Amino acid sequence: MNPAPIINKKSVKSALPLRQAQKQEKRLKGKGGRRPLKNYLGKVVTLSPPKSTLEKSKTADVPANVSVDELLCAIEKAGLTGMSGNGFPIHQKITSFLAAKPGNRILLINAVECDPALVHDEWLLHNRYAEIRQAIHHLKQTLSLTGVVLAIKDKRIRPNDACTIATVPPRYPMGEEHFLIRQALGIPIESDTIPAEQGILVLNIQSVYQIGKIISNDYDGGRFVTIADLTKASARVVYVYPGENIATLLTAHFGAQGNKTLHKGFGAMSCVTADKMDDFSNCETFAAYVDVPQIDSKNKCKHCGSCTRRCPMHIKVAKIVQNTDGNRHFDNASYHPERCMQCGSCTYFCPASKDVSGYVTRG
Repeated sequence: MNPAPIINKKSVKSALPLRQAQKQEKRLKGKGGRRPLKNYLGKVVTLSPPKSTLEKSKTADVPANVSVDELLCAIEKAGLTGMSGNGFPIHQKITSFLAAKPGNRILLINAVECDPALVHDEWLLHNRYAEIRQAIHHLKQTLSLTGVVLAIKDKRIRPNDACTIATVPPRYPMGEEHFLIRQALGIPIESDTIPAEQGILVLNIQSVYQIGKIISNDYDGGRFVTIADLTKASARVVYVYPGENIATLLTAHFGAQGNKTLHKGFGAMSCVTADKMDDFSNCETFAAYVDVPQIDSKNKCKHCGSCTRRCPMHIKVAKIVQNTDGNRHFDNASYHPERCMQCGSCTYFCPASKDVSGYVTRG
């Protein structure tokens, strides 16, 4: 089953709690300019205090000197993968970064978190920043960085000695590496270029935090995730371990499931249906109760072209949908479905509530 959005513009508009949460987010951070991205989604959840104790904040003593080889070995041994949920081994990403041509070495820390239902990166920014700063200082020294840029949406964060702050517009999907590099660093970079190989290391803010824990011998394999009850627009940040049961955790925080469906994935824009036996893995960053989504590929296309206009990769999505629904024997390769980054924008803005992104991922 391919991950897909579990909310769209229509469902948010028709659900009062989601609509109120989105309006609150808009008041706090605005909508930002339409360039470089047209899509504004905004958070559809409000952060609630956790019922259980989170992993405790602490700044451990960091070794005075750790070599690059020692750092890479420790990260590989810990099995640390990208905390945005991509599952890519971080030691491989850093290795590619260090193998780039000599010159500027920039660390871009992604704290944008533009998915409308995720809140744990922003929580980390406000509640674990001392540890994150400590990790940044160590990475500067070990990787011989010439610059560190922290990309955020929250204008309340002030510049400091650890890094430069780059405030980006709250547009979706701004967190994608190539868009973020262009906006935060002003460096044009093609979608088929690997940033690490160009001397730009993009790491999620939790990845930086966990690297700091590895350096201080305090890494325990856990991670912060967002759990939510989207029927009430309520979200919590919790610290989970691989193998922890998803249904049990959601029931403990939000009560019994009732008629709600259980979903897991990387955020509200990329989810699959879960069952009561499913556990958290090293990849999931999100789990939620949801009303049965009305998004379905069987819904009839309105031929409005919204999906094509909203696609950040400029794929002719409407053509792919119309060819597929019309059973036309046409090669959709000319519309470049391979460019799809699976952001789900086409599905979110579809007035017919079609699972449009599913058409593109199938090619």
